[in-house]
Amino acid sequence: MEKTFMDELDRNIFPYVEYPGYPFRYPTHLPLVMEKRQVDELRQASGDLYRIFAKAVARVKDMDDDFLDAMEIPAKLRKYLHHGNPMKNLPTWLSRFDFVIDKKGAIHMVEINADTPCAEIEAYYANGVAAKYFGKRNPNGFGMSELRSFLLDVYLRCCGNLSAAELEEHPILFSCFHDYIEDYGTTLFLMNAMKEAVPEDVRDHILFETYYDLAVMEDGSVALPDGRRVSFLYRMHPMEILIEETADQDGSSLGELMMEGYVHDRFAMMNPPEAIIMQSKGFQALLYALMEVDASFFSSREKETIRKYIPECYFQRDFRLGDMPEDSKWIRKPIWGREGKGIDIIDGMGHVIHRKQVEDEEDIVRRDSESSLVQRYIDQQSIVTKTDVGILQGYVTLSCFMLGDKPSAIYARFSEEEIAGNEAYWIPVVM
Repeated sequence: MEKTFMDELDRNIFPYVEYPGYPFRYPTHLPLVMEKRQVDELRQASGDLYRIFAKAVARVKDMDDDFLDAMEIPAKLRKYLHHGNPMKNLPTWLSRFDFVIDKKGAIHMVEINADTPCAEIEAYYANGVAAKYFGKRNPNGFGMSELRSFLLDVYLRCCGNLSAAELEEHPILFSCFHDYIEDYGTTLFLMNAMKEAVPEDVRDHILFETYYDLAVMEDGSVALPDGRRVSFLYRMHPMEILIEETADQDGSSLGELMMEGYVHDRFAMMNPPEAIIMQSKGFQALLYALMEVDASFFSSREKETIRKYIPECYFQRDFRLGDMPEDSKWIRKPIWGREGKGIDIIDGMGHVIHRKQVEDEEDIVRRDSESSLVQRYIDQQSIVTKTDVGILQGYVTLSCFMLGDKPSAIYARFSEEEIAGNEAYWIPVVM
């Protein structure tokens, strides 16, 4: 096999370069070359959209159940969305905006992962390895220092008042299901980044434990196998799934018990429960609905940003079949879809033009959706790159991580299909 930058990647940091179950390696052989102005716009757009999203989240908390039903916010979770949090009450602390590129080169935000974003290893570590190998500038050159500073801030705001002795009794916990290699690698990467950022006497009190071995106690606190209750939980487990978790013995709601512990300050949690509001794909339709029902809520500039970067979208119930041009194209996405599962391209009459096919779809962890978001289809720009299976033509999804409300590292995926799913490659970004 020919030499590539992949030979330089540390598998202890990036354990899924050779992804289990796939005959080819996960990265592309060649990078995506971007101009500085393109990277700058991606970050600027992400920062502007985050502020708009945060403003809308505050409004959502005051809405009646009709809007929350349309967004499919789990009923069990709604009473836990008003607690506030130590990170300046930001609705999500670590998130990732995803954009597609149209044929004219313009970017359009199509999704946000506000709850459990992955790909931090690719963006904050591996992208730098690729840039060095190709002799190009890394757009994420300051990324790791930004990530460490952010995680230090999280530690100080959530646990900074605890002594080393108190942290020994109530450790800082990073957790996921360890048998899912991408989640496991990502969780360890973030845990180690926090360890590098905090005072030395704190580091031994930052631990990993698999979700399988945690317990939720009667007071809602989260306990390690040795009985210690944690002071902080980073969870790589979707909130819409967690809230429905039940005890094997009696079927009681572990998810609700855990949320009771959270709102009674038994532990701090990243991301906070209110991240689910932005995570719902219905949230983008809500932005457009808000512009219609409350003309003064968004400023003129905010409306301009929404229309520029977010394709026109509707709740499925509001999509006016027959009023749209028959030859118009739309993407219909389940509210809680993941990895491309359940996505259709439809025309203005609602007829299915194309259905996204997903391998091993039953293995995708997701909540079943009752309805969908309908979003105007973006005819995307294509590129050609090289992979383990040869030269491929396909499409790029660009992403920007947000550390709190600040834009940070850039990340990209490449897929032969316009709707990227779990078959997508990681493509490094260089300038």
